[in-house]
Amino acid sequence: MNTTLARSTVLGVLIAATGVLAQGAPTGSTPGPTGSSPGPTGETPAPTPSGYSQAPSAYGEPYAQPPPPPPEPGLVRQNAVGPRFAIIPGVFIPSSGSAGFSLGLEGGYGFDLGPVIVTPGLAFQGNWGGDFTAYTGLAIARVTLPLGPFGPFVEGGVGYGHVTGPLDYSSGNLAWRAGAGFIFFFSPRFAIGIDVRYDAIVDTPFKGWTFAPLILLSF
Repeated sequence: MNTTLARSTVLGVLIAATGVLAQGAPTGSTPGPTGSSPGPTGETPAPTPSGYSQAPSAYGEPYAQPPPPPPEPGLVRQNAVGPRFAIIPGVFIPSSGSAGFSLGLEGGYGFDLGPVIVTPGLAFQGNWGGDFTAYTGLAIARVTLPLGPFGPFVEGGVGYGHVTGPLDYSSGNLAWRAGAGFIFFFSPRFAIGIDVRYDAIVDTPFKGWTFAPLILLSF
């Protein structure tokens, strides 16, 4: 009886051990690396080049920065281009006789032609000096050289003039003008200069120089 029990016990231990070994053995179904993890593509994006405001586009072309704004024009160019109107008092010195004064009204439009500004217009002027009084109406043109705040210019004009004088003298004829001057801007609102002109009316006693200070004040 004892021998039979011992054999049964040994047989039970062997069966249990066989079951344990069968459960712990590898099945061969453990998945290994699948190889599906993406690796490096070799297409490292290039850094954004300096001088560009954004990253390259989808087409590989960078977005260029907008061009810088053009420089602001000088003060003479700002004031001489476009419509122009002036009231110009001055001192008139005739070729003979005592000095007097003049008063002129001028209007025109300045065209920016690059190196110079050309301003065609009209001028009306009265001159009182010596024994004669003269009135002129001229088609004029002024050419200004803009050099930042400094603007030298030359001008000329032709038109009609009328002179009155002693002994009931009265005559009208072709009038002409030649002149030059400059203007200097201390600020966008303040400038000074001078305009020197020679005016004459053909076949009359009227001829002489006008010295006109130029003062610009804006508010």
